[in-house]
Amino acid sequence: MIEIKRCEDEKIFEEFAIEKSPDTVVMAAKDRDLAFGIAAAKVLGECAIITRIETKDEYKMFEMDFGLGKSILNLLDLSGIRFVFSDIDDKRLFTALRFTENGEIPPDCPQKENHRFFLCLDGYFTAHEC
Repeated sequence: MIEIKRCEDEKIFEEFAIEKSPDTVVMAAKDRDLAFGIAAAKVLGECAIITRIETKDEYKMFEMDFGLGKSILNLLDLSGIRFVFSDIDDKRLFTALRFTENGEIPPDCPQKENHRFFLCLDGYFTAHEC
C-alpha cells in the first residue's frame, strides 16, 4: 500500500540527495520500506518554495507527482503557510495543482522575489465549489 508521509528518515534524504536543514520539509511516497518519490519545500516565514517533486523513473507517472504535490501543499497549509512558490519546470503539474504562472504577487505577501509559479493557500483545502 502506498503511503505519503512527512519524512525525516536520513536514508531517504541520502537516497534522494536532499540537504537536511531546519527550514526544509519533505514528504516521501513509500510502498512498505521502499521510498520511490519525494516532495520538498523550503519554508520562509509564511511563505514556502517547493524545490522538488520527484519520483524514481520506474514509478514515474503524473498522478504520483500530483499526489506528492497535494501532500506537500497540505502539510504547508496545516503549518500556517499562506503563499507557495516554485520554479520547477512542470507547467502541467503546477497548473493541475492550481498555481498561476508568472502571476502577480499579492501585496500582503512578504516574499517579493519572482518565481515562475505562485499559489495562495487561503481556502485551498476548505473552499467548496459545486
